[in-house]
Amino acid sequence: MAEPAGPKEWPAPYADGVANPWVGQLLMGLPMAIALISQVGTIVIGNEALRATVGDGYRPGTRPEWLVIADDADAVAEAVSVAIKGGNRVEVRAALQDRPEEKQVISVIPVPSGMGISALLAMRDIREQLRLEGQVAAATRMQAVGQLAGGIAHDFNNILTAILGETEQLVERHPIGDPDHDDLIEIRRNGERAAALVEQLLAFARQQPRRQEVLDLCPLIEELRPLLVHLLGKGVELEIAGAPRTAAVLADPGQIEQVIVNLAVNARDAMSGKGRLLIELRHIRAADIAQLGHRIMPASDHVAIEVTDNGSGIAPAIAGKIFEPFFTTKPMGQGTGLGLSTVYGIIKQSNGYIFAEPAADGPGTRFSIFLPAVPLPIAAPPPPVSLPPAATSIDGLRLLLVEDEPAVRTIVARGLMRFGPSVVTAADGAEALERLADGAAFDVLISDIMMPGIDGVKLARLAREAAPGIAIVLMSGFAEAPLHRAADAQGVGFVSKPFAIGELVAAIAAAYGESEGLTS
Repeated sequence: MAEPAGPKEWPAPYADGVANPWVGQLLMGLPMAIALISQVGTIVIGNEALRATVGDGYRPGTRPEWLVIADDADAVAEAVSVAIKGGNRVEVRAALQDRPEEKQVISVIPVPSGMGISALLAMRDIREQLRLEGQVAAATRMQAVGQLAGGIAHDFNNILTAILGETEQLVERHPIGDPDHDDLIEIRRNGERAAALVEQLLAFARQQPRRQEVLDLCPLIEELRPLLVHLLGKGVELEIAGAPRTAAVLADPGQIEQVIVNLAVNARDAMSGKGRLLIELRHIRAADIAQLGHRIMPASDHVAIEVTDNGSGIAPAIAGKIFEPFFTTKPMGQGTGLGLSTVYGIIKQSNGYIFAEPAADGPGTRFSIFLPAVPLPIAAPPPPVSLPPAATSIDGLRLLLVEDEPAVRTIVARGLMRFGPSVVTAADGAEALERLADGAAFDVLISDIMMPGIDGVKLARLAREAAPGIAIVLMSGFAEAPLHRAADAQGVGFVSKPFAIGELVAAIAAAYGESEGLTS
């Protein structure tokens, strides 16, 4: 199709050579996609809503039928002809070339003679719809990336559990003074660094362990001031403002601190170490949510944390990628690309929302976090309770270890046996139940949660039916999932992978001690 005649820029509001200065002013302000049609059926002028709705296919001089898909072009051309020649209003459903999957109602209305134009074309303004679709698409993409990151983290945690477990045993066999000791310590140190990266992936995937409590954000952020001042350096002025003391949030304090620190470090880098960082707290009432312009947020009370810098800002070309894991604008070797993705995952895990926008006054970026508001706590803290020290010995216990990863199963079993228990292994839940059904007596069941067939939580329930007095410890590379909450409800112990054998030994001893206390 040939390029329609006419200038590339929008002309002044003329129609058939007759000047109508009020026409353009009227059209531009209407919240509807509108165009004026000439006697020969071409568009003379349209408003901004029309340009946003029909996309790049529009130019002055365009015929309306050129804006729709080929199957609907004849119907639109006929509607324009009827309105111009017959003086009748016509409506037709047609799909725009830029949105072929969606039919649009196009109205063509005749205009009385003497107006300098022959018809008016109107259709729905979809600018708000496009904005909402963009938000939903971004949220959907981030959810998909999060699921992928969580799966990778789970498998990587199994690998790290085997590596760190084997390294720990080698370190014990090669003490200080041995030629290989320092090399083994370096292997363990790098394994722990890898575990920290996996923890950030789990935070992005919203599967990080949480210790949720009702938080008043004002004192929490104020207590971070000395740390933030140190991280930002002398060249960055820090200001903490606002006090929504009328509401609190339900979140993990450690995770919220991590969010603030990550955003502060990100802002410091964007300002090249010199500038101003403002952290502001606000209480957003339900009635004010619509004014924020974030249609995906529910109309309920929120506490807002706004972190604003006056740095270089975010280029529009990368604005949609900044929360994705491993995306970074820093030079090679100067960043993992997990800082903002960790922030995103933590906020989503806390049922909140986060948006990045240009700063309101001047250059820079504003990160706006919205967390659901809850009433401030008013009850006094309970008096401290003295508890007896937990047992740490597992010598002589009979353990049933269930793990579907052969390398992890071998390393963990070998590590546990160094502490004196007898260890029987099973590759899955079905094999473990067979061993229990054979009459073998066990003191503690240690099982992975995520396994093919019978998962760890279901295995725990079936094991207690077969052996009512057995203690249970579950372990997993994931950290906050429905299965974990179900495990907590059953009162069983839990250890996150990767772990040191000493951590698992302590969990086994504690679970066995609690089980003994319940059965004695």
